[in-house]
Amino acid sequence: MGVRVIWLYVSVLFLVACRGQHSSSQGEERDIPLKYASALSLREGEGYVCAEFRNPWDSTATLHRYVLVPRDSVLPARLPEGDVVRIPLRRMLCYVSIHASLFHELGALDAIGAVGEAEYMDIPALQQALREGRVVDCGSSSVLNTEQILDFSPDAVLVSAVEDNSSYARLMQMGIPVIECADYMETGPLARAEWMRFFALLVGKEAQADSLFKEVEGRYLALQQRVQDASVKPVVLDGIRIGADWYVAGSSSTVGQFIADAGGRYVFSDENHRGALPFSPEVVLERGEEADIWMFKYYKKGSDMTCSELRQEWQGYAQLKAFRLHRVYAANLLTTDFSLATPFHPDLLLREYVRILHPEVLEDDVPNTYFLNLAE
Repeated sequence: MGVRVIWLYVSVLFLVACRGQHSSSQGEERDIPLKYASALSLREGEGYVCAEFRNPWDSTATLHRYVLVPRDSVLPARLPEGDVVRIPLRRMLCYVSIHASLFHELGALDAIGAVGEAEYMDIPALQQALREGRVVDCGSSSVLNTEQILDFSPDAVLVSAVEDNSSYARLMQMGIPVIECADYMETGPLARAEWMRFFALLVGKEAQADSLFKEVEGRYLALQQRVQDASVKPVVLDGIRIGADWYVAGSSSTVGQFIADAGGRYVFSDENHRGALPFSPEVVLERGEEADIWMFKYYKKGSDMTCSELRQEWQGYAQLKAFRLHRVYAANLLTTDFSLATPFHPDLLLREYVRILHPEVLEDDVPNTYFLNLAE
């Protein structure tokens, strides 16, 4: 074996040993307390913050671990295993409009240097930056323009976590951190909102996020308290027929928790799951026929949906008591900022639920923005 080969062999062994020491001998860490989020944990060590995402598809596994290190500091010698992300971000590529909207609210829109799915970024300041060329449009996330992204060289790419997603492997191989955000998989309204504390760490806006979340939490809990002891709890049916199925949200889902927190009783309270499962529309009609209120979300361009249109789509809806009594409330996701505003402001949505279920509790005449009583 030549001297050069021996030197290379020893060098590799040294690097492996160093990597093992680097990943296993970090100093003491302290938990950064989170009250609601179950898919996120934050720990602070000497010179870094470790953010760990639980795998939404396997609760026993970790989806990702990101080690956030201030960009103006020397990389600590002792770090936990994970993808190192230098913060605050200055040239991120953001694919999710909800996250972009939060950065805008936190005063960190300038940290976004590029976006994907630009047509869904319904943020005037961001659209202006796109028109002026200050923000780069990197196209669709479904057809990744890897060369354009590498040419832009973002300091991180923010995407929504998707099961078994390998689309971003090349970017990660090139040393670009890809942050697969699992906030949308949280089931509690306040649980998802609490993720703003992680996003704030990325852009150096921790104090702003802590203050904002405290306000959101306070308003949410105050509304919940006002209806907690209501003597009458209206029965609520949720969802709408889609094709041959009616997707029923579980009682542990965000929808189920909104109904409970607003002082209602959910028709499918016995379906204790976090997602939505397909049911036969006939089964839903049978179980929800006597519900006091029917609520759902839909997509429709132009004018809002009417009860007449619902009846034309499927005569079965007319069997619902809530339909006959004109107690149908629906949110058009295409004509409002529902998807941008409510994930990190669940208090806004809870107020609408309370106004529908317990109008006697709110002493105001402010109309709902999202869930509107459908016209005939």
